[in-house]
Amino acid sequence: MWATSVPARNVRVIMKRFVRLECLAGLGFGLLMLLSNLANAAGVHQHGLADAAVVVEGQSLTVSFRAPLMDILGTEQPPADAAARVRYADRLKQVSEPLPSPVAGCRLSHETRSGVAALFPESQQHDPDHAHHEHSHHADVEAEWTFQCQSPDKLSDVTLPFLAIFSGLATEVILLLPDGQSALRLAPGNTRIPLE
Repeated sequence: MWATSVPARNVRVIMKRFVRLECLAGLGFGLLMLLSNLANAAGVHQHGLADAAVVVEGQSLTVSFRAPLMDILGTEQPPADAAARVRYADRLKQVSEPLPSPVAGCRLSHETRSGVAALFPESQQHDPDHAHHEHSHHADVEAEWTFQCQSPDKLSDVTLPFLAIFSGLATEVILLLPDGQSALRLAPGNTRIPLE
């Protein structure tokens, strides 16, 4: 099966997110994601589990994605040298642009993604004399893409091609569509988010 239902223990948390998001639907997606992220700050950072949101409003399609840094880079440690920074940057670039249904005629209009500089500022480079425990915080990779669609009513799905690369990630998805809201959980390796 391409998607499974969200586990019962997560339904209450997801529905609270929906209520917050639905109440704020007219405020713009960037603000929605900021508020959603703040609401989730008290939640558990869980390796192997990513979050995504798909919002269709008018001609606009916005897709956001967040995953534990460990699941994308294989580490949460700052890069030790310039070569490691390049490897990290290459890995982060693999979190690539989603693919909306081609018949909807969607064009990317805005993109923001986590980069090495934001995740690991130069001032936090790993000092061999530093104790390991000072870097025990968890970080997330975040991305957001906004598309303008000629025929948003023809959107039947959005594919996140990078989920094939990061095939160990399950992804909890929140959908805010003209027809209503829903949630689903993509099994690891599944790249397709159905919108119907």
